[in-house]
Amino acid sequence: MNLSLPLLILYLFLTGCSTIIEKQTASFSDSLTKTMLNFEDPKTVDEAMPTFIILLDSFARAPDASPKVKLAAGQLLSAYSGAFVVEEKRARTLATLAYNYTKQGACLTDKKWCNVDTLSTKAFEKFVSNLKPREINILYPYATTWLGYINTHSDDWNAIANLQHCKMLLERSVEFDESYDNAGGHLYLGAIASALPAALGGKPDIAKQHFERAIELTEGKSLLVKVEYARRYARETFNKALHHQLLTEVTKADPVVPDLTLMNTWAQQQAETLLASENDYFF
Repeated sequence: MNLSLPLLILYLFLTGCSTIIEKQTASFSDSLTKTMLNFEDPKTVDEAMPTFIILLDSFARAPDASPKVKLAAGQLLSAYSGAFVVEEKRARTLATLAYNYTKQGACLTDKKWCNVDTLSTKAFEKFVSNLKPREINILYPYATTWLGYINTHSDDWNAIANLQHCKMLLERSVEFDESYDNAGGHLYLGAIASALPAALGGKPDIAKQHFERAIELTEGKSLLVKVEYARRYARETFNKALHHQLLTEVTKADPVVPDLTLMNTWAQQQAETLLASENDYFF
């Protein structure tokens, strides 16, 4: 069950990067964030990421590390694990560290988040229902890094059992602000709903609604949405016409969009790969 959405979490980290560096380096951080978000070569970003991981991890390990540093470290590690790491053991290690940092950051921000992952389903439902809109900056990264952890621990039924809890958090984030992180909540919920075929309990109709809403909210400018719509919905429902339409639109689109260029360029590479295997897949 692959629920990772490469570069989506990376985007979340980069947009928040400037808030976790010391004030005297804020100008440099802002410039660097913009540069990476608008960079047109994902491979270069891939090669640069280890440097940022070591840097931010060193901040997060400090005894006096702030909640923002912990949360940012969790998002960066989760991003790198989901987007660039192919070795299963390494991805699991990084995703685990990412989730632990996120839990620590959330707990330091507000004690009610401490040990929330141990709550029963009934208690968790109550917890989620009491969350406020201002907490989206905690609940969203908590949900996404938790999802990354589950994805790398698909052989652990205790981890898989928490997928429903991740879904509750994402649904709450959509209630608060469905445009948050370029409609990331809808994108993740679409991925969850389409993780299984309909015959095995998947909900393709719901997945379709989430993907189409994400396209609407981003005005079609986030090419990653269309790629995941094709990969997760069109392929699972064997809708070749939709699959071809979505991916063709992606390959023909201009990837240069403020703060989306990196993601869009990567999405176009993915679209070309999926189109190349289209006939074999649908045959």
